[in-house]
Amino acid sequence: MPTAKTPRTPRPRRTSDGGTWQAEKSLLTQSQIVEATMQCLIELGYAQTTTDKIAQKAGVSRGAMTHHFKSRDAVFIAAARYVTELRAAEYGEAIGKVRVPAGTLPTYEDMRATIVSLQKYYAKPSFIALHELQRGARTDNTLKAAMAPLEKVLDDRISAHILQHFPFWSEVQGAAEVLRDLIFSTLQGIAIDPVGYVKGARLQRLVDLLARVTQAEFDKDYASAHGAAALDRGQRARRRAA
Repeated sequence: MPTAKTPRTPRPRRTSDGGTWQAEKSLLTQSQIVEATMQCLIELGYAQTTTDKIAQKAGVSRGAMTHHFKSRDAVFIAAARYVTELRAAEYGEAIGKVRVPAGTLPTYEDMRATIVSLQKYYAKPSFIALHELQRGARTDNTLKAAMAPLEKVLDDRISAHILQHFPFWSEVQGAAEVLRDLIFSTLQGIAIDPVGYVKGARLQRLVDLLARVTQAEFDKDYASAHGAAALDRGQRARRRAA
């Protein structure tokens, strides 16, 4: 009698870049789960975001969820990496819309446009997701250990974006640091306010105030370091370029 042939294991289909369809599908599923985690953090908050709810939001089975992420901590850490990377990219996009030509110095209009862009940056849903992860890290030591270096990288990338787009801030580092703390803390507080009472005309008045304070502090420190004449020349050059 003829001996039955051992069935061959089918070779995984390869994609055009040399990978396999299985690997591509796995990455797609992981991306769905991480994106679903971010959405759950935004809609439900850290405490209410369970692996079951993430799986439901992602449209995957509980088994598929645990296959890709063995624990709740694992999926939160993956989401933290994704969200911090997204926030860095969104920051670059936000301030990239404000243009202060090289060789000129910012005017009040530039300061206000920057703060408006930053307010929109903090109003993005991804900020709420990051905030919820930060809240969770207060009591979850595993998440805290993962979040700390990611937040440091995000802060470094934000600083790099600032110096790339607005190199004049490097000449007034004392003012730059305190103004950044003031603006970021204020806009973060507005973004996480559940009542949302700072909006409309009230928000615009606050933006105006932040712009005036920022401009006044910049002018004072720059004139102290380089002289009032240098400040005036730089700002007149900016107005001519507008």
